[in-house]
Amino acid sequence: MSSPSIPLYQKVSEEVVRHSLNNTTRAIDVLEQELNKKGYHFVLNQRIGHYNFNFYCPKLRTAIEIDGYAHEFLDIHNQDAPKKLFISSLGITVLRFTDYQIFVDMDEVFRILKNHIQSSRVNPYVV
Repeated sequence: MSSPSIPLYQKVSEEVVRHSLNNTTRAIDVLEQELNKKGYHFVLNQRIGHYNFNFYCPKLRTAIEIDGYAHEFLDIHNQDAPKKLFISSLGITVLRFTDYQIFVDMDEVFRILKNHIQSSRVNPYVV
């Protein structure tokens, strides 16, 4: 007896997509304000090669990406694979957060960022 297949991609309404895009834009604005307030120097909307990142700090060789609802779809996740390979080949670390994390638990976002900075100072090589 075979189990019913569950589609990986389900069509969502334009309203849901717009809501997600608006939240991601707001999350980027909120994170930008918090980074500036805490003295972190990240460039907004940085292009590296053919890819754009929400935030990038050249000194730390660290990018931050804010993932909205669309990144939960396998198609979108798979499209990011070449980007991940290219960026890791340059020795750049990408920290990924959801817009939900930005709105709900900013303290955790900064704990992760601080931990990354501390560990990169101890071991500056990306493996």
